[in-house]
Amino acid sequence: MEFALVIICAVPLFFGTVAIGIALGRAEEAVQVTRDVGHMYANGVDFTSAQAQQLVSSLGSGFDLSAGGNAVLIFSQVTTVFAADCTNAGVNPCTNAGQPVFIQRVTIGNTSLKSSAFGTPPASYMDALGNIKSSDYMAQASLVATGFGTVIPQADGDVAYLVEGFFNMPDLSFLSVGFQGTNGTPGGFYVRAIF
Repeated sequence: MEFALVIICAVPLFFGTVAIGIALGRAEEAVQVTRDVGHMYANGVDFTSAQAQQLVSSLGSGFDLSAGGNAVLIFSQVTTVFAADCTNAGVNPCTNAGQPVFIQRVTIGNTSLKSSAFGTPPASYMDALGNIKSSDYMAQASLVATGFGTVIPQADGDVAYLVEGFFNMPDLSFLSVGFQGTNGTPGGFYVRAIF
């Protein structure tokens, strides 16, 4: 009788402890992958190349960074436009003066899982490598990185290398409370690194 009463509480506690341990391990891997690729991005690694994308896949071996996979990494370069920049480039009007703007965007993985917390630049302004021309990012309001200025202030000429990652955890779907993904799928973690 006493065993039956104890087992009723012990079994859910055991499985909850295992699930939380798995979630913590996956969260740590997500943070480490995002931070590692963010550091490489800030050091000039071109993540549009197949070699760099293969490296990212091997770093995040616990996640599927394919187009239909369970993870996405969003790489952005962000700078703040100053009036002197517009004057030197001959851009008038300088619509985005004082605003943080995207100057590059590259995405690896399943883009339907999550979009950037700071906005998405229209594809029409990006070249094949995700670069955006200065005449566009100084003048087009759709290229402003909304809310980025409150995260990190930038001085004239500063460029921030931002990597945002979302990692879906389908094997933790039984933890439907507290681990909801952006599209209602359970088990996701959002992580960002700025260099």
